[in-house]
Amino acid sequence: MSTPSLHDDPLWPRTGAWPSRGSQPGGNVADLAIVGVPTWRTSLSPTGAQHTPDAIRAALRRYSGHSVSLDGLTDTVLEEVLTLVDDGNIADPDTPEGEAAAIRTLRELASTTELLISLGGDNAATVPAALGGFGDNLATAGLITIDAHHDLRDGVSNGSPVRRLIQAGLDGTRVVQIGIADFANSRQYRERARDLGITVIHRDALHDRTPQDIAAEALAIAGAAGGPVHVDVDVDVCDRSVAPACPASVPGGLQAHELRRLTRALARDARVRSLDLTEIDATADTADGRTIRLAALLILEAATGLAQRKAAQ
Repeated sequence: MSTPSLHDDPLWPRTGAWPSRGSQPGGNVADLAIVGVPTWRTSLSPTGAQHTPDAIRAALRRYSGHSVSLDGLTDTVLEEVLTLVDDGNIADPDTPEGEAAAIRTLRELASTTELLISLGGDNAATVPAALGGFGDNLATAGLITIDAHHDLRDGVSNGSPVRRLIQAGLDGTRVVQIGIADFANSRQYRERARDLGITVIHRDALHDRTPQDIAAEALAIAGAAGGPVHVDVDVDVCDRSVAPACPASVPGGLQAHELRRLTRALARDARVRSLDLTEIDATADTADGRTIRLAALLILEAATGLAQRKAAQ
């Protein structure tokens, strides 16, 4: 994806040029932080997902941090109400040693961040992102995935993070999967999800229910024990026309506005302490960069949800 120079307008400040942790007032504490977790080596399909975190950062510069409430009465500039930082990229998180180091790093970052957003990488990034976000609270933690797939495969790959987290000690009855699609899974994995106690909200449920209603149900289940909730946003849940840079996206998936609204609604809840964006191959995007641009917007949607959370406190 080419990156032409962007117009400079002093009355239209761009978002995304966030400082590193500790380089601004407040020291190491942040409201929201982004960190790259460029997993790719165990992907079930060829991918250049290791290039995605930096591509998302570049796409952020296309936007402002300004949003307006639905009633049009109030507006928010993210940089004015939140401490936003960029914690760089974690090196080589795919090996067993690298993943263990990533968990330690993300755990440390999450302990001083209200909402930590990990930028994948393929879906293998969800394991260190979730375990880092849970910290010492795995026994009470919950997981919400927005994904067309169950991710319950055996082995270690981008198809196995949910199974691996449950094997690590996450209670399957506090796992909610939103967007599971027909013709993208198997009977065996559906039965595995049922046996583990996972709640499945089918993609077609979003035709009849609002994203806010579905988010409320998911949070009630994942947050039932009062522990931290991690949200895995696998962008291949989207329709193929929306997310062509996701190798496993299919026609009939979520539209961009559905995923944006879900992300904001989930991030508003104080139990959501960490979130990841995964399964985008930046090297396979269209010329207009639509998938990467959507991922950048999802960061801003999550940040807006966090701002609304803090305003309500």
